[in-house]
Amino acid sequence: MRSGLFILVFMVLLSARGSTQELNRLLNSDIADMYKADSIDLMAKKYMLKLKYDSATICLNIATDLALKSGNHNIIARCYVDYALMFFLLTRFREAEKYMRLAGPYLEKADIYEVKIAGLMSWANLYNSLDKKDSALFYYRQAELYNADKNPYRNWLVYTAIGEMYNQAEDFQTAEKYFLKAYNVTVKKEGKPDHIYLLTIFLNFYIASNKPDNAGPLLQEFNELQEDRKRKNITDPLRDIMMGVTNSKLSGNVVFMKSVKEKGVKSGLLQQALIANSYLINHYEKKKEYEEALRFANDGVEMAINTGSLQNIYFMKKTRYALLQKTGRYEEASRMADQLFDLKDSMLTLQKREQVYELETKFETEKKQQEIALLTSRNALREKEIALLISDKKMASLLLMQTFTQKSALARENMLMDSIVRKEQAYSQAVKKEKEQQTRLNEALGRENTLKEQQLIKERNTKWILVAGAGLVLLSGITILALYRKQKRKNDIIEKQSADLEVLMKEIHHRVKNNLQIVSSLLDLQSHSITDLQAHEAVKEGRNRVQSMALIHQNLYSEGNIKGIRVKEYVSNLIQTLCDSYNITNDKVKINMDIDDLKLDVDTMIPLGLVLNELVSNSFKYAFKDKQDGELSVSLHEVSEQLQLLVSDNGRGYPEGLDLKGGKSFGLKMIRAFSQKLKAKLDIYNHNGAVVKMSITKFKTA
Repeated sequence: MRSGLFILVFMVLLSARGSTQELNRLLNSDIADMYKADSIDLMAKKYMLKLKYDSATICLNIATDLALKSGNHNIIARCYVDYALMFFLLTRFREAEKYMRLAGPYLEKADIYEVKIAGLMSWANLYNSLDKKDSALFYYRQAELYNADKNPYRNWLVYTAIGEMYNQAEDFQTAEKYFLKAYNVTVKKEGKPDHIYLLTIFLNFYIASNKPDNAGPLLQEFNELQEDRKRKNITDPLRDIMMGVTNSKLSGNVVFMKSVKEKGVKSGLLQQALIANSYLINHYEKKKEYEEALRFANDGVEMAINTGSLQNIYFMKKTRYALLQKTGRYEEASRMADQLFDLKDSMLTLQKREQVYELETKFETEKKQQEIALLTSRNALREKEIALLISDKKMASLLLMQTFTQKSALARENMLMDSIVRKEQAYSQAVKKEKEQQTRLNEALGRENTLKEQQLIKERNTKWILVAGAGLVLLSGITILALYRKQKRKNDIIEKQSADLEVLMKEIHHRVKNNLQIVSSLLDLQSHSITDLQAHEAVKEGRNRVQSMALIHQNLYSEGNIKGIRVKEYVSNLIQTLCDSYNITNDKVKINMDIDDLKLDVDTMIPLGLVLNELVSNSFKYAFKDKQDGELSVSLHEVSEQLQLLVSDNGRGYPEGLDLKGGKSFGLKMIRAFSQKLKAKLDIYNHNGAVVKMSITKFKTA
C-alpha cells in the first residue's frame, strides 16, 4: 500500500542528485564547512538511491557535524531531513520522526526552496505512513500553497501523494480527483517524463478499481509517449526502474486488458483495443503459450486493417510472422514475410513523401519570413501613400460638390431671367395690342412659342446635367468605398503581421531567457564540484552575471512592451536573486532602494544590469564581513537628461592603496568598460563605506 509513497520519496531524492567526489579529498580541502557539508550530503543521497544505507549513514554523520559548525540553517535542515528520508525508506518511521523534529527549528528559518519543500513533503509522507491522515493532509496543503508561490509545476507530486493517501483509505472518488489534478499539471510539461510515471500510477488505480473505460485513453497515451521516448533515444534509468515496479500490473493483468479490448472494439476505439491486444500478446508470448498469443495476433491484424494505418498493419503482421515461426508454421510465415516486404515498400514511399512535404513546408516558411520582412520595410511608405490618397479623394469630392452647386445655381438664374423676359414681352404686346394688327399678334405668339421651345430645351439640358452630376457622385462614392475596403484588408494584414512579429519576439526573448537560465544552472552545478574557493567564487559570479541578463529577457516577454524593461521591478528582482545567492537576509543587511519609475531600452538595461550586479555582489561579498547591521543603498534617477546611479554601503569601504581608476581586477575592468559604453562619468570613493556614482548620458527609454 505504501509503494507509491516510497516512489515519491525517490522522486524527491532524484531532484537533488549531485556529482560524486572522494570523501577524503573533500575533508582535506580548504573550502568552508558549509560547502563541505553540502557536497557530502549530496554523496549521501546518491548512496541512498543505490540502497547503500551504511555508506549513506557515514556521509550524513559527517555532513551533519560540518553543517552544525557552519551554523547555516539551510544546510542543517537539509541534513536532518535527509536523515529522516533514509529511515523512512527503511520503514523505521519513529526514528524518521525524531530527525524531522530535529530539523523543525531550522526548517522554519530556511529560505531555499528545495530545502523547504522537502521538509513539508517529508512531514506529510511520514504522518501518512503513521496513519495520521489529518496531520498528513495539513502538511500536503502547506506544500501545495508553498509550491503555488514558488514552483506551481511541482504540485503534481503533492496531488499524486494525496491521491495515494485517499486510495489507501479506499476513498476512490477523492483519490481519482487528485490523480486527475496531477494529470492536468504534468500533461502540459514538455518532454513529459513525469507524465509517463503518473500515467502508470493512474492506470494501476483504474486496474484496481476495474474501470476499463477510463483506462483505455490513458493506456493509448502511455503507449504513444513510450514509443516517442524510444524514437528519441530518451533514457532515465531510475525512472525506468520505478515505472517497472508498477508497470508489472499493466502487463500481467489479463482479465483487465481483455475488458479494455472489448470496450474499445464495441466503442469503435480500435487504437485503444490494439494496444490492449498487444499487452495480451506479450503476456502469452512470455509464458510461451504461442498458440494463444497467435490467436490474439490474428485479431490484431483484423483490427489494424480496420484502422487503415500502414504502421499498425505492419506491426501486427510482423508480430504474427514471429509467432508463426515459433509455432513451426513456416509456409504461412513465408507468405506473411512477402506481405511484410510489400508493406515496408509502401511505408518507405509514404515516408519519402512526408520528407518532401517537410522540405516544401520549410521552404514556404522561409519564403513567408522574407515576405514578412519585406512588408515590414514597406509599411511606413504605404502609410504615407494611403494618407496622400485619402486627402486627394477628399479634395476631388469637394470640387465635385462645388461644381454641382454652381450648375444648380446657374440653372435657377436662367429660369428666373427667362420668366422676367416673358413677362416684359407679354406687357409690351399688351401695350401695342391696339396699334398692331393680327400679324403682330401672330408674330408675338410665334416668339412665345419659340421661347417655350427654348425653355423646354433648357429644362431638358438641366435634367441631363443633374443626372450626370448624380452619376459622377455615385461613381466617386463607389470608387472611394472600393479603395477603402482594399486598404482596410491591407491594414488587417499589416496588423496581423505586426502581432505575429510581436509574438515571435516574445518567443525569442523567452528562449533566450531559458537558455541563459540553463547556463546559470550549469554553472551552479559546476560550482559544487570545484574545490578551489577562488574558482568556486568566480563560477558563482559568472552565474550571477548570466542570471542578471536572464531577468532582462524574462521582463521583455512578460510585459506588453517587448523593447522596454521596468527598471524598478528589474532591480528589485536582481537584488533579491543576489541575496538568495549570497544568503543575505534582512536581519543582516538592510537594503534601501530609491528607483524612478522608468522603462529603459534593452541595449541600455543589459550593461546597466551587469554594472549593478557587480556593485551589489561586491558589497555582499566584502563590505559586511565584520558587521551585523549592514546597510546597502541603491538609487537611480533621471535628472537633466542624465541617469544618476548611486550605489553605497556602510561597510568597510575599498582597501587603502587600491587603484580604483586603473585596477586590473575583472570586476573593475567590467564596470569601467560599461561606463564608457554608456558615456558615463564614473566616481568611486569611500565615504562611511564604499560609494560608486555614475552619471549616464547615453541611454534610451522605451
